Amino acid sequence: MSEAVSEINVTLLLQGGHSRNLRLDKDDPLLRSLLASIEDKADGGARVPRPYHLRVNEGQGQRSLIFSGRDLVGIVVDPPLAFRDRSGAAEAAQGQQASPYVLIENFLDPERHAELVRFAIDAEARFTTSSVTTGDDDYRRSRVLFEFPAFSALFREKVAALAPQLMQRFALPAFPIAEIECQMTAHNDGHYFKLHNDNGSPETLTRALSYVYYFFAEPQGFSGGEFRLYHSRIKDGAYHCGEHAADIAPRNNSILFFPSHCHHEVLPVRCASGRFADSRFTVNGWIRRRAAA
Repeated sequence: MSEAVSEINVTLLLQGGHSRNLRLDKDDPLLRSLLASIEDKADGGARVPRPYHLRVNEGQGQRSLIFSGRDLVGIVVDPPLAFRDRSGAAEAAQGQQASPYVLIENFLDPERHAELVRFAIDAEARFTTSSVTTGDDDYRRSRVLFEFPAFSALFREKVAALAPQLMQRFALPAFPIAEIECQMTAHNDGHYFKLHNDNGSPETLTRALSYVYYFFAEPQGFSGGEFRLYHSRIKDGAYHCGEHAADIAPRNNSILFFPSHCHHEVLPVRCASGRFADSRFTVNGWIRRRAAA
């Protein structure tokens, strides 16, 4: 009996006739992301182009290969494999509205990502217990940090630059931005966030788009913590939770965007060491639309 294929040869075909050969595991998240970029082109290019920053061997040293998903013309995979559809929104059942999402990998350059990890670990004493607007102590378990000016400014700038493309991707009428909220969250052993959406209260009504940036120390010291997304049912002019849409694993240095009305939850995190440095860290927040006068 032949052995199952675990590694495959991948040739990236780039604009201008350039190419690059890689060898990847068939389940490597990078391969899934590259395939998703090709799907984006087939979808009319409406999604946010993914940036890529790859380490490649050049002679005796290493160099970086940096390109945008828009420059990726095609992929040659040897041996051929069958891949499941990795598009941003799973098909919704009849009577439901599909919940779309965009996942961008390699969001920060490696140096800034490393700085952010060090900052979060060093700031352990400044994190406080999280809460929800209803005051339910069992609804959410995590620790949060609200003040980190240098990095929050960076995220507000980068998220604001993507906002017009995100509005288009999610078929939202363009709106003036009132504020981009930003906080840092740490999930450790036994932490979670139960089912909710991000604009279901009077205080959060103007939230239009949500984002979650994942980062953590390597090697990864936790498991679980998947982001579970649900489709929507619309009843009496309000969004209600529908059927399960997708489970999205927290990938280091990736950022997830989705409309704020979509219901979601953070599945329980397991961290055997219990060390804060081994936490599942995020920078998360919301793009608020300016309220009507």
